[in-house]
Amino acid sequence: MTESDPVGMLTHDELGERIRRQRCSLGLTQGQLAERAGVSKETVGRLEQAVGAPTLDTVFKVARALGKTGSALLATCASDEVFALVGGLPAREQEIACVMLRALSAHVSTR
Repeated sequence: MTESDPVGMLTHDELGERIRRQRCSLGLTQGQLAERAGVSKETVGRLEQAVGAPTLDTVFKVARALGKTGSALLATCASDEVFALVGGLPAREQEIACVMLRALSAHVSTR
């Protein structure tokens, strides 16, 4: 958390940077991402440059086009992302995911 962001909320600048990084990691141009998302190239540009306030619908369209959930794209930290991913699963799969995460945590902590 910073002084300008006292409650740990994702800023427009951070969202734009996440979108740009993910787009680039997929080797997409702004135009290609826009086409995948069903939005204009200008919209993608505005998102990446943090110009204006995008609607959640636009953010979620872009997230899906990037192969992410809207929740994962907007998560302010890894725990938020894990919570969003696991929370969206049916109950049985949530239990399985928790077992897998515990095993991963135990494996990493023994290194």
